[in-house]
This record gives sequence, structure tokens and C-alpha cells, in this order.
Amino acid sequence: MSSTTLNATVHRLTGVTPTTEGMFDATASGRLSEPGVTVHPFEINGAPALLYYRQLPPAQPGWCSGLSRLTDVPLDLLRQDAEAVLVVAVDGHVYAITFGQGYLSITGLKERGFGLRCALRVVDPDQVQDVVRRTIGGLSRQDSTLAPSGIPIGVVGVRGYTELVKKLGGLIKAADLGLSHRETVSIEGRDGLRLPIPLEPAKFLALLRRLNEVRNRPVRPQFESLEAIQPVGDETLLQQLDAMLDEGLRGTGDVRVQIVIPADLSERRHECRSYLIRVGSAPIVRDEPDLEDLRWRCKVQHRRTPVAALREGRIDMCADGEGKQSIGYASAIRWVEAAVSVGARIYQLSDGEWYECGAVYIDEIKRRMRELVVEQPELAMLPWRPGESEKDYNERMQHRFGPATYVCLDRKLFRTLQHRRGNGLEACDGVTNRHTLVHVKMAESSEPLSHQFNQALISTQALYEEPMARAKFSAKVAQVSGGRLTVPEDFRPKKVMLAILLKGKDLTPDSLYPFAQVALVNLADTLMRQYGVTVEVVGIPIEAVSGEEAA
Repeated sequence: MSSTTLNATVHRLTGVTPTTEGMFDATASGRLSEPGVTVHPFEINGAPALLYYRQLPPAQPGWCSGLSRLTDVPLDLLRQDAEAVLVVAVDGHVYAITFGQGYLSITGLKERGFGLRCALRVVDPDQVQDVVRRTIGGLSRQDSTLAPSGIPIGVVGVRGYTELVKKLGGLIKAADLGLSHRETVSIEGRDGLRLPIPLEPAKFLALLRRLNEVRNRPVRPQFESLEAIQPVGDETLLQQLDAMLDEGLRGTGDVRVQIVIPADLSERRHECRSYLIRVGSAPIVRDEPDLEDLRWRCKVQHRRTPVAALREGRIDMCADGEGKQSIGYASAIRWVEAAVSVGARIYQLSDGEWYECGAVYIDEIKRRMRELVVEQPELAMLPWRPGESEKDYNERMQHRFGPATYVCLDRKLFRTLQHRRGNGLEACDGVTNRHTLVHVKMAESSEPLSHQFNQALISTQALYEEPMARAKFSAKVAQVSGGRLTVPEDFRPKKVMLAILLKGKDLTPDSLYPFAQVALVNLADTLMRQYGVTVEVVGIPIEAVSGEEAA
């Protein structure tokens, strides 16, 4: 049975009139106007469309001449490819579906981030398969996480206040895009959206209409932080930042500038044999993009500023050593990252846009605190009695709920290879019948909480990394509970509960001490990223004192 869908990349175009003539005027230039390109105007169920296609001429692989030189064996090997671009207008919007190297034909027309925006609104946050993000505000770095089976976004460990997400892939319910051939499908979003498109014309148009609706939805709550960092929008500030970068490119300003590869081209780096740099009047070919090369070409521009020269120029990745077989390109400004300071504020140029470093840091801490502090934990903590010690409190918890539900492990230590000195390791203050580790602390400052957070981190690490710790923890739980609560010998926790009594105030997302808020968020992010362990924070109430006792 033939397939009813075809995997393809859908782009949304900007500045294109949604008519046959308007689409032709916007697209029939550059690569799509080269010899050998056929254009076929037609309609898909009444929607105006253009199909560009061509057979590319045979070309020698980029590695061929080098291999011939190494082996002294003449190699006359050729490869041949084809490309196509389908342009279609639906409900006032124009889309381009690209095949082969057709994506090279629409680089200047596509809506930046369209595919990513759609993915953030439909991908299941618990079934993320692929994330690419770039760090801002520190050492420039691009990280990629690949999990074909799908993992929660929290396990990926994206820091919303220091990382820009450039690509997101994952599983969605097929029905969410009007697809019916499977229950779930994988999609991948960056500038374009990679997904299976229906081959039935009516369903194909329905998909494009659904994408327009998806694009305008609110972002999924679990992905909100991934859209938190937005480019600087103030025109006066942008002009100031560009002027500072001009000075840095001329070598006269205090600006850190470095060469990077645009995120959407990074996966093609292994195919690249040369770079064609088109900044200035004469293109040049280099084995690697060079910052000093770029600086010099910017400085000799007499009619344009260095930044304007970069924004107007472009750099191509090429599959051959002569810079003739382009496999991808981007504006030259996207090949540069820079950091500048305006007073105490730091700004970074990334992918051609300016961002303020740390602009959403405080908002992100507050958002995470609202997630971590819960009102209805799995086990309601008893009120803390005045003058009661932590040990007494945990023993009372066990007495109240019974050892089959809560086992007090406060000061029940054991030794492991790592924790072999002193009294050993205290895994937690208590463990529940759902195998949640509970850490209890009374605090009137951040210091006791730092100890609690460290205990939670170290004990979780021990139970995940040390077989001896798992075996001894299992034995300790069985011993203390009298066999009424057991955990398996290969036990590894899935949830940690931090139960906190703040002296003089109730625990809320805002009432926790500022230092402790940052430490708590870092702890929760670390445990989720490294082990998939959820952290839950619950306040312990203080037991009311009767009138007679108060007197």
C-alpha cells in the first residue's frame, strides 16, 4: 500500500502577495531563475500554486580530488541531485515546501522561527526528541540533545534565561494537525517545520490552514521559558549597539567578537569543504571563516559601516574546495557573535539580533518557584510543635501515619565507599510508601536550607551512582519499618520532597529567602536534568498554641 504522506519542510514566506503573479514576482529570481529550472503554475483545490523543479547537473563530490591525491588513483566520480519548491497561497498566507536543495532558493523570504513557533505549541512537553540551543551571556556554545524515544523538556535542562532554543523536535498527536494516518507523528521546528504532509490536495490545504492557527496559539506552559528571551526592540538602543559593534570590528572598541556557525547550518558542517565569503566587492574562498579576514573586509568598506556590510553580505558553506557548490548560506552578520556593555547591562549579538543578557533571570526564578512550591503534596505534613526537634518531628510523622506509609530515617545513617568516614550517609529524613524521599528542615535563614538542599543532591547522587548505597538504603528502610515498608534493592528515587518550616512566616514562592530561591531552583534543575528526579517543596505549618499554653 502506497504512503498517504510525504516528509517535507514547510516554510512560511513574508512579504509575498498571495496570488500567482505575486508569488512569481517574489520567487522567480536568484537560484530559481537559473537555467534548467522549470516553473509550473497551477491550482491545488482552487489555491494558487507554483512548482519549481530541476535536475541539477552532475558534480564531483567535494572529497573526490583529495582522495585522488592521497591514493594517486584517478577518480572520475560524479553525483547528481534534484530540487523542487512548491509555493502555495492559502487564506492570505504564502507557504513554500522545499525538497532537496530547494531550501536554498527561499532563504531571504522565509519567516524566521516559524517552524519553532509551531513546534512550541503542539509538541508534547513529555515527548521531546531533539533540542538545539545556544548560550548567551557567557562562553559561546551550542548544545544539542537527541532522545529518539522522547523525554520531558525538564530533563533536557534548558535554562530559559541563558539559552536561546533554535530547534525543537518531538512527538505530537497527529490529530492536532489534522493528520489521521497515525496516532502520533514526529515534527521538527526551526525556521521551517519538518513534518509529514498529506498527499491528498484537500487534506494538504487543511494542514496549511491548521499551521496558521497553531502559529497563533499561546505557547504551551511548559515551553513558556523557551520564548522568554526576546530580541532588543528599542531602535535607539539598537543603533547604539550597532555603533559599538562597528568600533569593535574596526579594532577600536572594547567588544568581544567571535566567529560562529548559524544554528540552522551547523548540521551541515561535516559536508562543508570551503566557505564562500561575499562581504565587499570581491568574493573570497576560505577553508574556514576567519575573524580577521572579516574585520579587514568590513574596514575597507568606504560607503557602508562594518555592521551594514555584514548585514548585506553573506557566507556560503560549500561542498567543494573551490566555493562553487553551495549547500547553505546565511547573512554574514549571523556568522558573528559579539558582547558589549552599556553601563551595568550586557548585550549579546546572536544570529543577527541583539539580546540583553540576564533580562529574564529574575522572572525565570519566580516562575520556577511557583512550579516547585505545591499546596497539595502527596503526604500532608503535620504541624510543627513549638520546641520540637527535627528528630522528634520525623518520629511523630511515622507514629501518626504508620511505618507502612512514612518511615523516619532521620539520623539513620549507613556507610558506602564514598561516604565511609564519620557516621556515613543520611539518605533522607523520611521515605513515603510511594518511595518519595522527604527532607525536613526548620529554618530562620538560608544557611540551614543550604544544608537541606545539599543533602537532597548528595543522597540522590549516591542512590543513582553507588550500588552499595542502594543496597544499604533498601536494607535500612526494611529494618526501621519492621518490614512494613520496603524499597527494591536497585531503588533509585523519582521524587524528592523538601518540607520546610520557615520561622515567623508561611512558606510561599515569594517568602523563601532570595539566596535559597536561587539554590533551590538550581537543585531542582540539576536533579531533573541529570536523573529525571522531580523536586516538590511543601511548607510545614506551625501548631497553634492554646491560650493557656501561651499564658
